[in-house]
Order: sequence, then C-alpha cells, then structure tokens
Amino acid sequence: MILTNCAACAAPLAHTAPRCVRCHTRYCNQTCQHDHWRRGHKQMCKKIHRGGNAEQYHADKKYKEAVAVAVEACADDTKGQTCYICTQALH
Repeated sequence: MILTNCAACAAPLAHTAPRCVRCHTRYCNQTCQHDHWRRGHKQMCKKIHRGGNAEQYHADKKYKEAVAVAVEACADDTKGQTCYICTQALH
C-alpha cells in the first residue's frame, strides 16, 4: 500500500515528498510534518516504525479492519450453522 496523501492535510503527494525519518510517514512539506508531530504523531511514530514503517502499518491496519467486517458478515450469514472457512460452530 503506497501512501499517496499527506498524513497531516490529505493533499496529494509527489513521489519525492518529505518523510518522517523514523517511520517514513509522508508529508507534502515540513510545515505539515511539524504540525502532525504536535498533533500526536510523536506518540504513534515508534509504533508505526515497529509495525514495518508507514505503508506496511497502514496496510496491516486496513487488513485487520476488513477481516473484522468479513468475520461479522460470515457470522450473520451462517447463524446456527458451521462455518467451513473458519471451521467453528456459530451460534
């Protein structure tokens, strides 16, 4: 997943856009980077870095959200039956 928008203002980014040195979160300019740091990026930066940097972290986050939605839909569709994808009896 390639991030194509500034993390601070959501403006479209050039391929050469500035990045956070630690986690590689992308910004349209240094003003947005400093603003985002003050608004909370400071607390998330290490977590994003440990998660494989910005693009991998956000891809994993989207994947987890999609799985949660799919599991809920599966539970609704197979109420009272056995789900052969997850092989669990659903009640």
